[in-house]
Amino acid sequence: MSHPLRDLNHCNPGNWKLGVFYFCREDPRMIVPKRLRGLGWTLNFARPLAVPWLLFLIALGLGLLELLRSLNGDGDARLALQLLAALGLVALGYRLFRPPPAKRPRG
Repeated sequence: MSHPLRDLNHCNPGNWKLGVFYFCREDPRMIVPKRLRGLGWTLNFARPLAVPWLLFLIALGLGLLELLRSLNGDGDARLALQLLAALGLVALGYRLFRPPPAKRPRG
């Protein structure tokens, strides 16, 4: 899918359920900009892995919060864990925000 066609799908109000949930089968991206660009990112719920991915991120966040709570006295360990979690999310986001490469026809 070309970049202008993705933008057309993104701007189409019919692809936004309840105004906040993006659902477009033609868009290959799993993570897309929110409807009002500049306000963050959201999932394309037409992708099969979107809901399991959301559940994984919620479980990961709750697990990190529980781990940080268990380290209540050690400030250095908490800071290191917070930085590691932030760097991991940035790296993961960078990997997921890129759309998959276009398939080339063989011949």
